[in-house]
Amino acid sequence: MESNHYQEKIVQMLEKATQPMDIEKIRVDCGIGNWNTALKHCLELVISRKIKGTKTSKSWIFWVEKEILAT
Repeated sequence: MESNHYQEKIVQMLEKATQPMDIEKIRVDCGIGNWNTALKHCLELVISRKIKGTKTSKSWIFWVEKEILAT
């Protein structure tokens, strides 16, 4: 139950973000107590294709693929 709640919050936060977010920012904004827990939820969301993520030289970053609308 808690897992789905955090994952929902992560997706909602990333949908509003204007740039990819790192784990610490996601952890703080979503009220997750532990860095590893935040990473676990984000990686589960990547596996289920709800968000995108990539490993950088420092850590991980995550984002939501947004549709680009032609004007």
